[in-house]
Amino acid sequence: MSQSTATPDPNETAIGSGAALRFEMPPSLVILASILVLAAVATLIFPPGEYERIERNFPNWIPHTVVDGDTLQSIAETAGASEISLSDLRIAGDVTMPIEMLAPGMKVLVPVGGLSRNAVIPGTYQRLPTEGRESFIQSLLSRAGDVARAPIMGFVDKAQIIGFVLLVGGSFGVILSTGAVDQCLGWVVLRMGKGRARWAVIPVSFTLFSLGGAVYGMGEDTIAFVLITIPFAIRLGYDTITGVAMCYMASQVGFAGAFFNPFTVGIAQGIAELPYLSGLNFRYVTWIVVTLIGIAFTMWWAIRVERDPKRSPTFAMDEVHRSRLSETSGDGLFKPTFGQCCVVAVAFGSVFISGYGVAKHGWFINEMSAMFLTSAMICGILTRYSPRRISQEFIRGASQMAEPGLVIACSAGVMIVLQQGQVLDTILYGLASSLEKVSPGLAAVAMMCVQAILNFFVPSGSGQAAMTMPIITPLCDLIGIDRQVGVLAFQFGDGFGNLIVPTSAVLMGVLGAARIPWLTWIRWVAPLVIVLHLVGALFLIIATNGPASWLQ
Repeated sequence: MSQSTATPDPNETAIGSGAALRFEMPPSLVILASILVLAAVATLIFPPGEYERIERNFPNWIPHTVVDGDTLQSIAETAGASEISLSDLRIAGDVTMPIEMLAPGMKVLVPVGGLSRNAVIPGTYQRLPTEGRESFIQSLLSRAGDVARAPIMGFVDKAQIIGFVLLVGGSFGVILSTGAVDQCLGWVVLRMGKGRARWAVIPVSFTLFSLGGAVYGMGEDTIAFVLITIPFAIRLGYDTITGVAMCYMASQVGFAGAFFNPFTVGIAQGIAELPYLSGLNFRYVTWIVVTLIGIAFTMWWAIRVERDPKRSPTFAMDEVHRSRLSETSGDGLFKPTFGQCCVVAVAFGSVFISGYGVAKHGWFINEMSAMFLTSAMICGILTRYSPRRISQEFIRGASQMAEPGLVIACSAGVMIVLQQGQVLDTILYGLASSLEKVSPGLAAVAMMCVQAILNFFVPSGSGQAAMTMPIITPLCDLIGIDRQVGVLAFQFGDGFGNLIVPTSAVLMGVLGAARIPWLTWIRWVAPLVIVLHLVGALFLIIATNGPASWLQ
């Protein structure tokens, strides 16, 4: 989610020898409508079947260090739980043993709150009898009615998540409309090119934009930012590609390794019925690792170009830039005002407060929505917006999330059609049977690969989460993989692909602004994309085989 910006026509971007990109992918809603019809057809073809299910509670595990004289009651009160028993406590992911184990200094995990979820029971699939069922014509009419009712039924089923998306979109609309985040971020990056700090330009710029992708799904903003980072990189002796890498590529690497992004992590975890921001520590590690890899790759290239500018595939264009820049001076950005700094402090402060609330007090969608809404109002007041202006910017931001909200509803409708036709479990059984033949780690990697392929057709992160997580969630239960691993597989498959898929409007807009042919960009970025997928696969294998506490 980001502030709208005027973008150049991506079709003006040359590809290879200069041929224009003419392929246009249908909108997500058109694709979903087709899938909805196919789901209805599947209910007429596949045999009905079902798994047995069981209600499970997935609590938010709060860390607690035992002090002298601690009792179960005092531990519960400190952690914020209503009451706990010895079997509720965990140590390093394992249920505790005798009470004597609770020695001072011991670190335990205490369950606070929790979500009740329906989980399939592996090995219980059975075909349903077909005697006495509707005739084919009756089934055809019933499925047609299911398709017509599916979107509204999807709205009802996912009302809380859709409301969360709209409220967060509106809140970020107010915050980003102030221009404070863009101004502060751009100014910091530009200042880093002065004096001795020059060596830190790429690491700091990459980290800042990666944080933007990890925290609020920075995307469209980068189309405007590359117009700053490209001439900045050329002034430092680098090239156009380096300018794109330290901005757009950084935001998408952070997007893939996001630890907070409510538009991907939030939606995916909500659909998977996991506490929001659960597995936060593991995601911190993944974000740090993929960001460091991106920084190393960008610096390696920048050093090569600095030593020999002719190595760059954009050398001729860069020479034109250099001649123009030699005639001009100035930064193009003014120092942020005190008010803008306060807005940024409130915006990022709300992120950290939300993270603390989730980690320490078991916050979920309702509390997160309230936090973002409050921060948006404060930022509007600090910018001296009138109530009318705050309302207008909020509506504008929420309107940008209307399509993701519709996608979520329609995606839920697809699942409802399959469930009413009693073939969803049959599909799960087929998928699980094939994945059970490989190790859980390889099954998780296979999920990431499927998500990467789907990203070509549905480049929207929130839309892809809504489309795939309803299938991935029970599939994880069937093959014995933590649902958190399924969310990670979605993140990696969706995020890393954003660096190459030509159906991404943001990527093509950035390349259009930079005047970099798509095939030229692909040849340059492909090695990094391969490495990132390999690293993502490694993290999935580690998450699958590591202690359960890593994903709490």
